[in-house]
Amino acid sequence: MHKRARIFWGSALLLSIVWMAGGAFFTSAAFDGGAVGQELEANIQRLAADANVAVPASLPLSLAFFLLTGLPVALLALFGLRRARGGSAAIEAASAGSNLRRQTILITILALILALLIWNISDIERMLRGGEPGAVGVSILGYPIRLFVTFVHEAGHSLAALISGGQVHGFSVSPDGSGLARISGGSLSLILPAGYLGAALFGSLLFLLANRAPRWTRALSILLGLAIIALTLAFAMPDAGGSPTALIVGIGFGLAMLFMGWQASRVVNLLVLETLAILTGLNALLDLSMLVQNPTVGSESLLNDAAAFSQNITPLLPPAVVAALWAAVAVAMLAAAMYFGFLKPASGEISDTVKSKA
Repeated sequence: MHKRARIFWGSALLLSIVWMAGGAFFTSAAFDGGAVGQELEANIQRLAADANVAVPASLPLSLAFFLLTGLPVALLALFGLRRARGGSAAIEAASAGSNLRRQTILITILALILALLIWNISDIERMLRGGEPGAVGVSILGYPIRLFVTFVHEAGHSLAALISGGQVHGFSVSPDGSGLARISGGSLSLILPAGYLGAALFGSLLFLLANRAPRWTRALSILLGLAIIALTLAFAMPDAGGSPTALIVGIGFGLAMLFMGWQASRVVNLLVLETLAILTGLNALLDLSMLVQNPTVGSESLLNDAAAFSQNITPLLPPAVVAALWAAVAVAMLAAAMYFGFLKPASGEISDTVKSKA
């Protein structure tokens, strides 16, 4: 009976996450310019008007719809899983074999929910504050992640330059989330895509490693912290306006990773690493999606990566096509990490549970 309950509640939780994550993405500006979301909001407004229900104009209806319909099911499923497994202590207890795999799967699901909430935190804040539709709020949680993704992006350019025989004179991150790597020499065909694809690869590998080697998450946090600090001390520099954002982000995240690996439990390390991996991958994919829609974005003196790649490497391919190809590669990396890191172990656990019941 308990095994059947775990299968039922686990399936309900997975479906609710797919529902919320898929709905949030396909109704956001990252997909089809937000046309799907606008159409859904118009339909909800129409239904509300027919029912004589007043809906605040500042309410992000598409996001609210998927959260209100999916989040209660997810919470109920988590409660059901807890009851079926005999309490939350089983999630935090260190165990081997199948128990460790089940624990990792549950933590991954929590990380997906947490990442989804942080991903949409600006809309949630706008809703709570009663802001105007379309207003962009500054998210306390999302802003550091945005800066960290830019840090990883510029570090990707720098490492690609070193690998291809070039020199790195430093990279910077600006408070508005933009960044710049100062590089000479090296292979442009490797350096230019290494920013966006490097961020996607970082998120994919971090997610995969955290899931496939959950026993070593504390060591992984320490190694990641050391690597970030080393990159910061070697290459980070103030931006054109003198802002030391790259130094602050690198040292801050590096020390946080070191402290977490040293003091926090394996469960906390796993949850934070997976959430960071998911958000980094999603931000990299969102950046590429925006680049596909605005292939010529950039300054007069500095082309964006896709436009520079098109101009210098593949003149027959326009920047939008280059950005689309990079986006396809990023999606493939993230999908592979999700499959081998989460879906395959989860399906194996369900299969083993069914076989043991039979």
